[in-house]
Amino acid sequence: MQNARIVNIFLRLSISSVFFYAAIAATLQPYNWVGYIPTPLSTIAPTNILLLGFSLYQLILAIWILSGWKTFYSALFSSLTLIAIIVANFSDIDILFRDFAIFFSSVALAIGSYKKK
Repeated sequence: MQNARIVNIFLRLSISSVFFYAAIAATLQPYNWVGYIPTPLSTIAPTNILLLGFSLYQLILAIWILSGWKTFYSALFSSLTLIAIIVANFSDIDILFRDFAIFFSSVALAIGSYKKK
């Protein structure tokens, strides 16, 4: 049982670190990240505003995952976020291939933290 707890902690650390990095890097160097915003979304709002909003979302998600509070739901949101990023930017698969590992780590965290009622 101790191993499961350690695995849970390492999964949370690894997944949250990716979201922390992306949120901070996109805020500090938005021009390096703005190309990942899907073109149809740029008709809704300016891309720099969308990027800032997404960075805030990633920061909140990273803190939530790291906190360990309701881990199943934070891992589920993480999985959905990552699969959306992969699908929306599939033409950049040479860059995004690492996101598959992070996605499956999020799925593993969700499965490992699921509790039947």
